[in-house]
Amino acid sequence: MTRPRVLMVNWDGEAFRPLASFMPYINREYVTGELYHLAPVEERSQASHNQYFAAVAEGYQNLNEASAKQFPSSEHLRKWALIQCGYCTETSYATKNGAEARKLAISFRRKDEYSIIRVLSDVVQVFEPESQSMASMKKERFEKSKRDVIDLIASMARTTTPQLYREAKRHGR
Repeated sequence: MTRPRVLMVNWDGEAFRPLASFMPYINREYVTGELYHLAPVEERSQASHNQYFAAVAEGYQNLNEASAKQFPSSEHLRKWALIQCGYCTETSYATKNGAEARKLAISFRRKDEYSIIRVLSDVVQVFEPESQSMASMKKERFEKSKRDVIDLIASMARTTTPQLYREAKRHGR
């Protein structure tokens, strides 16, 4: 089942009118005369989103040498931190033996460079970070994940969360 698309509508005092750009989708997906739920969507702040990514980038720039070698990019660091903080899905795959498990783990690694993959004997565990896109993560969960991830990255960069945000702003990130 695909996730329903969020529609933009205008309240004209009598009815909600969809924006014209949504009409092809509406005509394809909805039936005239049917009742549909309408609920407000709590918008996430683009400024908060940008601040978060800037702080991640700043934290990445300030990692010690050993940690920096572990993460090829700030995106790798962010997604690793999401998993460490529990913002992930975990799937386990039972295989016939250890060799098959290692082969399966290699195929998962080729598919997704950001997941954490563990081989435990004949079982492969795959931890995939949650998407933090505005469409995928609601405001409250995003703000909590943002705090948790930045706190972790700040500790790795040997600084504090407020200092990380200040430095990101100072460097124009």
